[in-house]
Amino acid sequence: MRMKIIASILFICLIAVFVASCGYRPSVPSPRPEPDVLPILPPIVSMATSGHTMVIGSDGSLWAEGINIRGALGDGTELTRWFFDQVGTDMDWASVDTSNWRTVAIKTDGSLWAWGSNQHGELGDNTRVHRLTPVQIGYEMDWAIVSAGNVFTVSIKTDGSLWAWGSNLRGQLGNGRGGYAESGSLAPIQIGTDTDWIFVAASSGHVLAIKEDGSLWAWGNNFNGQLGDGTTMTRLAPVRIGIDYDWVSVSTYTSHVVGLRSDGSLWAWGDNSMGQLGDGTRESRLRPVQVGIYTDWISFAAGQGYTIATRSDGSLWVWGFRTPLFFGGLAERDHTIPTQIHPYYHWVDVAAGGNRAFAIIQDGRIRRLGYAFPE
Repeated sequence: MRMKIIASILFICLIAVFVASCGYRPSVPSPRPEPDVLPILPPIVSMATSGHTMVIGSDGSLWAEGINIRGALGDGTELTRWFFDQVGTDMDWASVDTSNWRTVAIKTDGSLWAWGSNQHGELGDNTRVHRLTPVQIGYEMDWAIVSAGNVFTVSIKTDGSLWAWGSNLRGQLGNGRGGYAESGSLAPIQIGTDTDWIFVAASSGHVLAIKEDGSLWAWGNNFNGQLGDGTTMTRLAPVRIGIDYDWVSVSTYTSHVVGLRSDGSLWAWGDNSMGQLGDGTRESRLRPVQVGIYTDWISFAAGQGYTIATRSDGSLWVWGFRTPLFFGGLAERDHTIPTQIHPYYHWVDVAAGGNRAFAIIQDGRIRRLGYAFPE
């Protein structure tokens, strides 16, 4: 009997050790102490947010705040910051994007930089080494647009060619392969041979891109119909979405997509279980449906179960599950249609992530919205 008890205890201990050692489950890094005097941000011209937030000032400076797992903030540490602080001293940053524990950015000279998590080669530096500070990706100086997916990256060069690297488990590299770990790439590889790409947006396992003629293309994971091709089939290479030639830009997060057309109308598709498509229902859509009747949308961002956007008159709108984030005590409103919030500012740009979003006022000041920092 005693031997059975001892054996049971040993078995339980082994299970506990096994569970504790399985996978990488990082705790939130210790926060950096807040300084007595917070840095003053310049007017903000570009921003991106996920678990951490990166912004670029009008002077080309780069600033960061938020969770700093694997060096996502690029400050050489893994200490979380709950206040914006400048990253390095370079004053030539042009654009930036974020994903889980990672940041990618382009400088004014066209060079590409990345830092943070690199488990799947998503930084593109031909390694799997996490980087705590920005590292240049290759030597090319002709990068124009970059977008960070969950564990992969896509980018467009100035010649209109499209490139991708990192994981390819869902076919997100668009090279006709995918579905197994070895199909990924540790360095940029070109998607097809076309040189007329002008816009690209990546998310958890899918990509949407626009060509010079205004046509919309998509590939990768399609479980929720987020590619918009009328199916839920995974696509290993770019497929044309619809027959329209007037797409301007898109934003995507996990399983839904929002897109802007040249007439100023806003369209959405994919998962709608939280009302994040804004069409007054919770019915998921396999093809684009128009959001309301307005045709003066300017900026927009798809977040986790919600969408936030601005119109040409400077008004700020939100819809979806996380609407109470931005309404405060007005949670009884219909979350499945766009509702105006915070009318006391003239809003010009937005960025969305998980439990929070950011918006920029006309004078360049940034405002944080969300559970952690309610207004």
